[in-house]
Amino acid sequence: MKKSISRLPNVLKQFRARSFTQVRSISRSMATPSLIASRQAVKIGSFQVQSRLWNGTLTTSESTSNVALGDCPGCGAPFQKADPTKPGFLANRKKNSSNVMKKQSKSMSNDEYKSALANLDPETRALLEGKEDNVIEEEELAKEAQAGHQERNVCQRCYALQHHNANTTESSPEFLRASQQYGSLEFLKTKQDPLIVTVFDVTDLPASLGNLPQLIAKNPGARILLAANKMDILPANARKHEQRIRDWIVQHVKSLGLPTNQILSVTLISAKKGWGIPILMRKIDKERRPTDDVYLVGCTNVGKSALVNQFMSQIRGTLDAEGRRLKSQLKAQYKITSSAVPGTTMGTIKVPLYALGMDSAEENENRDDWEKRRFATRNRYLIDTPGVINDQQLIHQLEYKDQKLVVGQKEMNPVTFKLEPGKSLLLKPLVRIDLLESSKPVMFTMFSALSPHLTRTDKLPPAHALEDKPTNIRPVKDESILRMDSLVPMDEIIRVQGIHRSQASVDFSFAGVGWVSLTGEFDNAKFRVWLPKDIKPHEVFQIRDPPFLPFEYKGSIRKFFGSGERTRK
Repeated sequence: MKKSISRLPNVLKQFRARSFTQVRSISRSMATPSLIASRQAVKIGSFQVQSRLWNGTLTTSESTSNVALGDCPGCGAPFQKADPTKPGFLANRKKNSSNVMKKQSKSMSNDEYKSALANLDPETRALLEGKEDNVIEEEELAKEAQAGHQERNVCQRCYALQHHNANTTESSPEFLRASQQYGSLEFLKTKQDPLIVTVFDVTDLPASLGNLPQLIAKNPGARILLAANKMDILPANARKHEQRIRDWIVQHVKSLGLPTNQILSVTLISAKKGWGIPILMRKIDKERRPTDDVYLVGCTNVGKSALVNQFMSQIRGTLDAEGRRLKSQLKAQYKITSSAVPGTTMGTIKVPLYALGMDSAEENENRDDWEKRRFATRNRYLIDTPGVINDQQLIHQLEYKDQKLVVGQKEMNPVTFKLEPGKSLLLKPLVRIDLLESSKPVMFTMFSALSPHLTRTDKLPPAHALEDKPTNIRPVKDESILRMDSLVPMDEIIRVQGIHRSQASVDFSFAGVGWVSLTGEFDNAKFRVWLPKDIKPHEVFQIRDPPFLPFEYKGSIRKFFGSGERTRK
């Protein structure tokens, strides 16, 4: 039974009663430090442990004073005022006066308007009375609620990401591990039959799953809902074959060690465009028990926070002004910061299920009084956890401006290059593939946001160190190519057998930056793959057999030689 959507109007009514009291008490609670301290005193013990992580230089008194500040609602990091380069820094920003409407000198108050309206004749009063008194009061409360949500404090990092698309802190894996409030998901092993929504990037398997299959497999009672995000990036022709994509995902995660009997469903979604979000919400509501919290897990940059924001956008209430106001109020109150920065969410963020229309509020109202006294009830939550850090993803090797291009890429436009022995395909500046031997040319179909570059192998600067022979080849002037001097070759020579002239044989997948498909009827082709230093090559580079999208080569070859930026035009 689809109970979530039908219950939403009652959810808005339930939220209406508590929202006005919260808005009216905001100024009073903020003006009473002792009250705030008493509300946050329960967090002292946990925060002192956390303060040693990224505020290790603070004294005990400073750490205790930060407890009263609470947590950032955008990223979950505890507020602090000691270091602006650390997460959770609470800056004293000036109130934006541009949104405040100036009061006109000739305007009338509500009491003056009512008294003037009462002195008019009945016919004129009937023409001017467009709104009733209760409607005017509701509009005033709506303005108060809107003003209250505009004053929601977020940390400096969230503010810069939301308004300026800039990052004020580091984003390296080491920094994220030292800064995240809860950097491990080991607590899931102790939960009894938890309901886990595992979000992953459909264009970055298996890297976007990290160690989640092994972690989830340690809890045999866990119920798994797989959510394959970023379906909007796949080519339009590939998106038509949804069942084939689902079957490939199940087969792939099974090979990674995740038991298929724990997988309840596979949902193809796009948190950016809202595709598949209502279907996923109905599946969550169907599988959720009355005592269940819902855990949202996944690696960094898979779109968990964007998915929560899409959940809030799917709330459907009444179409009157009150319903629209309450919907916008819920979205403003529980909005989570989402960006291209890896590890944007620093701590655990809880969103009440009643705000999503999946709470058992009606069931509690229908219970008898003796049942309410017998069973203790509490709100259940959708818990957005910090992203699992996979430091082997190559996106961590890029600067922030390049990370934005990779994470925010649009629909893929597969481009096919023909490689012959003695030539190399570069995905600048992170990957290099040399074709050493092959009986026939190999077709490389690219599925990556990195810029390609096709050239002869002996022109590349690192090749001279391997082939001890002089060369008079004209040097390469492209700076991004020169940066690839830091790449090192893998120890193994990759051997591939081509099986079909128009169907891909295998995928060469590179963690965090996409993949290339190999097509053609070639025998015993030998490849050398180059990757950045200080990584684990066998975790970055994966050979996927069978390939993910084997039919995207349409027989058209890009006749191009040189820098590949023009292939995107």
